[in-house]
Amino acid sequence: MIKRFINQSIVVLSILGAQDKSSISGFVREVETGEPISYANVFISGTSMGTATNSDGYFVFINLSQGEYEVNVSMIGFGLYKETINLGIDESVRLDIRMKEEALQASEIIVSGTRQKFKKSVESSTIILDIRDIRNAPAFVEPDVFRTLQMLPGVQTTSDWSSALYVRGSTPDQNLLMLDGITVYNPYHLGGIFSTFNADAIKEADFRAGGFPARYGGRMGAILNIINREGNTEKVSGSGNISLISSKALLEGPVPKWRNIKGSWMVSGRRTYFDKIINMMNIPTGDGNSKNDDEQDENEGTLQFPYYFYDYQVKINTDIGDNNRLTYSRFYGRDILTFGFSDSESGDNGNRRQSDFNINWPWGNKTNGLTWRWIATPNVIVKTFLARSEYSFNMNFNGGDEFISPSDSTALDGTFIMDTSSIAWGLRFSDTIEDNTLETEVTWLLSEDHKVTTGFHLKDIDFILAQHFDLTMEALDTTFTPLDMNDSTREISAYIEDKWKLTPSILYQVGARATHYNLHDSIYVEPRIGLKYNLSDDFSMKLNWGRYHQFLTIANPQDENFRIVDFWMGIPQDKKASKSEHAILGLEYLSYNNILYRIEGYYKDFDNLLTQKEGDFETEESDTTITTNAINEFWDTDAYAYGLELLVKKSSGRFTGWLGYTYAKTFYHTDQF
Repeated sequence: MIKRFINQSIVVLSILGAQDKSSISGFVREVETGEPISYANVFISGTSMGTATNSDGYFVFINLSQGEYEVNVSMIGFGLYKETINLGIDESVRLDIRMKEEALQASEIIVSGTRQKFKKSVESSTIILDIRDIRNAPAFVEPDVFRTLQMLPGVQTTSDWSSALYVRGSTPDQNLLMLDGITVYNPYHLGGIFSTFNADAIKEADFRAGGFPARYGGRMGAILNIINREGNTEKVSGSGNISLISSKALLEGPVPKWRNIKGSWMVSGRRTYFDKIINMMNIPTGDGNSKNDDEQDENEGTLQFPYYFYDYQVKINTDIGDNNRLTYSRFYGRDILTFGFSDSESGDNGNRRQSDFNINWPWGNKTNGLTWRWIATPNVIVKTFLARSEYSFNMNFNGGDEFISPSDSTALDGTFIMDTSSIAWGLRFSDTIEDNTLETEVTWLLSEDHKVTTGFHLKDIDFILAQHFDLTMEALDTTFTPLDMNDSTREISAYIEDKWKLTPSILYQVGARATHYNLHDSIYVEPRIGLKYNLSDDFSMKLNWGRYHQFLTIANPQDENFRIVDFWMGIPQDKKASKSEHAILGLEYLSYNNILYRIEGYYKDFDNLLTQKEGDFETEESDTTITTNAINEFWDTDAYAYGLELLVKKSSGRFTGWLGYTYAKTFYHTDQF
C-alpha cells in the first residue's frame, strides 16, 4: 500500500509539474573544481523573484511568461554572474553557471551562504560546518569533525579521549550518523579517540541537535550527515598530509567524457604508521631471565607495536544528459589489533613450563551507496537511494600452557622419560550489523517560496552477536556458548512535508512520518511542526515541535567511558519502541557582517528507554554448553532534559569561529524494583 502511494505521488507530481509554463533552472558551480555552490543567491533583475541554490547547487524559476530575463548569481568570495535569457512560450532553459573566485580587499576569499541559510531555514538547532570550520577548530592530532562538534552548545562527551556525542540529554546510540546519506554504526577509530571520517574528503557537515524534519526517522537524539566532496570536474589534482601518527592522500579528477556522459571522481585514504616506526626501531625486549647484564638473553626479540588503522573513501558522480545523475559512494575502514607473547620457565628439578597468549582483533565499517537523481521536470526532482552498511568486529583471544616434568620411570637405555601435559583455550567474540536501505524522495517546487516533499523508506537490518569459549585439556574438549543472538528487523516508512512562506514574515514547515516496525506489527505516527516569524529582515523567532521513535538500541553499560564497540540490537518484541518529543523555542539575529547570534531553549521528553541490567549472568547449563540471554535484559527507563543555549558564530571575514554556552539538566528514572 505504501509503495502504491509513493508511485501515485510521483505520477501526480509529474503531471502537475508538467502543467507549468516556461521556466529557468540550472546548477551553480565553482569554475576551478566544478564543486556545487550551496545557498548562492539567485535573482532576476527588475523583479521581486529570488531564490537560493540547494545542497546540489540547483535552482529554478517557474511560471514565467515569454520575454527577456537577466539572471544574476551572487556569493561572497565570487564575482557577480549575469546572463540574459530570451525565454519563449512553454520553454524550459537549463543553465550551467560557473562562478569564479574573486579576491576581497584586506580579507581572504570566503565562500559564505549564511544569509541565504538564515532566510530559508525554518528548522531550529541546525549548524552546517564547512571544511574550513573543521580545519580551524582545535584538534587532538589532526582535524576531526567530531572534535569540532563537541565545541558546539548542547554537545558533550564523557572524556577528552572519546569522540562519542551526547546531545541535549541523548546518548550516542540515539544519534543518526551518516556519510553521504549512508548510516554508519560505529564511526570511531581506537575506541573513539579518532573519528572514522577523513577531514580532507569532507565538503560539509550538516548537524541537527533536535527538531529535525520528517525525512529523517529511526533516531530521536540528533542528526549528523557528512557530505563528501564530489571531485574536480576540470582536471586531475591531489594532495597529501603527514602528521605525527598518520599519513593521508587525496586524488580527484574528471570522468572521461563520452557522448552526453560526464562527471567527476574522488579517492582519499589514510593510515596510521606508528606500528611501522616502532617496528623499524628494533627496540630490544626479553624475558628478563638473564642472570647478569652481560649475558645475552636467548629469548630476546624486538618490540612490535600491536595496533594500526586505515580507511579509504571513494565517490564517483556521473551526469547522464541534463536531467540524470548517478552518484556512487563507498567507505571502507579497519582497525587492526594483533598481539602475542610467549613465556617459559625452568625449575631446578627439570620442570619446564611454556605459556602462549595471542590477540587477533579486526573491526570496522564498510558502506556502499548509489543515488539516482532525476529532474523529472524543472520543478519536480526525484531521488532514489540504495545503500548497504556493514559494521563488524571479530575478537579472538587464544593461549595455552604446556607443562613438562621428569617421569618417575626411565627408558630401557637408562634415559629419563618426560611427562607432558597441556591446556589450550580460545575466546571468540563477534558482532555484525548488516543494514540494507532503499529510499525514494520526491520534491515538488510549487514556487520560489513553496515546496512539498514526500518519500518512502525501507530498511532491513540483521544483527548477529555471538560468543564462544573453547577449552582443551587431557580428558576434556568442550565449547561454551554464553551468547548466540541472530535477529532481523524491518522498518517501512512514508513521509510528507510542506514548507511554505505564507507572508514575508511567516514561514511554516509541517510534516508527518509513519513507520511500520515488523517485530511490533504496529504503525508509529510522528507529526513534525516548524514555524518561523521574521521580526525584521535580520531578526527571527523559531518554534519547532516533533515526535520521534527509535527501533534499535545498544546493550552497553551507560557509564562506559572508553567504548570500542557498540552491541546493537533491535527493540525486542515484548518492549515498546523508544519515543521522544522535542520542543524548541529560539531567537536568531544575523548582523550585517554575517555574525549569527542564537539563543534557544529546549525540552525533550523520553519514554520507553532501555537500560541494560548489570550483574551476574543467569545461565542454563547442559553437558558441554552454557547459554544466556542476559545481554538483552533491560530496565524500563524514562527521562527528560531541558536547557538553554547561546551561540555566536562568525562565518565570513579574516577571522571566523564561534562562541557557545550551555545550561542543561538531564534526569533518568529507572524502574528497578
